[in-house]
Amino acid sequence: MWNRILLTICSVFVLAGPALTGDLTHVPDRDFDTLKDAGNNGPQGIWSDGTTLWVAESGKIYAYNMRSKARDPDKDFNTLSAAGNTSSKGIWSDGTTMWVAESGKIYAYNMRSKAHDPNKDFNTLSAAGNYASAGLWSDGTIMWVVDSAYQFNKIYAYNMRSKAHDPNKDFDKLYAAGRQDSYGIWSDGTTMWVADDYGNKIYAYNMRSKARDSDKGFDLASGNHSPTGIWSDGTTMWVVDDNDDKIYAYGGLAGSSGQGSWSDQDIQDFPMKIKGTTGTLKICIRDHQCEDGDKISVNVDGRTVFSGEIDNAWDCYTLTVWAGESYAVELTALNGTGYKGDCSYKDENTGEIRVTGENTETQVWRHRGGAGSKAHIIVERVR
Repeated sequence: MWNRILLTICSVFVLAGPALTGDLTHVPDRDFDTLKDAGNNGPQGIWSDGTTLWVAESGKIYAYNMRSKARDPDKDFNTLSAAGNTSSKGIWSDGTTMWVAESGKIYAYNMRSKAHDPNKDFNTLSAAGNYASAGLWSDGTIMWVVDSAYQFNKIYAYNMRSKAHDPNKDFDKLYAAGRQDSYGIWSDGTTMWVADDYGNKIYAYNMRSKARDSDKGFDLASGNHSPTGIWSDGTTMWVVDDNDDKIYAYGGLAGSSGQGSWSDQDIQDFPMKIKGTTGTLKICIRDHQCEDGDKISVNVDGRTVFSGEIDNAWDCYTLTVWAGESYAVELTALNGTGYKGDCSYKDENTGEIRVTGENTETQVWRHRGGAGSKAHIIVERVR
């Protein structure tokens, strides 16, 4: 089998973080109080690669250093107004392209040049009835877009490749849960969090059932009464307030297993698609921005594709695969005591694993040192 597997290396940015739980509390020393001085008035969507935090306002995106909170103007997007994107709302990026929501449309920009990339725009929102588009989040396959009109209170789903509306993956239960004014959204792949500008609250929904998960929602700090964009690194959730031009930080996460505050999360099977009898898949791994020193190994069909300290950015390997075959994947945490920086995780390793072919599957994993989990890459041919 292994004469069929070729290796290459690349790097991209974070898509999601480890699973969050409820009872998040305000952490003032992680707030961003630097927006007003930067002239960043009426902030809306936010997104970060773990190093820089980008904040959208009408016609522009401001950049801030995640550690110092200082403005980083060299990373600003000053190209939005020229592209006609004058009422910018939610933002989301895959590390290569930045997507920015505007009423009834999503604009795309190159992350390096900041130039508008019209070939990656979503022009399908108005046709789907998604006129008041606001917050964005994607797992790399589906782009979810919240509609902020109070009479709808809905999250629409769009295929990332075709840009077509996928109504089977919409969230239609927001209004019934008490949502009145939906804005920012963020997900860890298991739960979708939605900022409510009416109730000063973050609501949570199960990604599979779309049902509300009240245990994972939380109330906002007394001053955070106009929430718009939200983003998390898996440890802290940041919530924009467009009234006082500030970003509030919430932390204090707790697990819910029989092992105290720690809960395990195994990898699951990856149903993958290729064109033709043979094709290539890219398998990528990363840990979280606040962690350093974690070591893991990843084996495919008994052969090691990665072993050692895992980086915050993705490490990627290309596999040559055959349609109709299944490839065993094993991920093992080699240690659990690496320096965690600002993370609260103890004696455990956490991160993401992603497989990309004609579709993309991203999963969060979490294991104690010495433990791991197994799954399969199941390859199907598409015509």
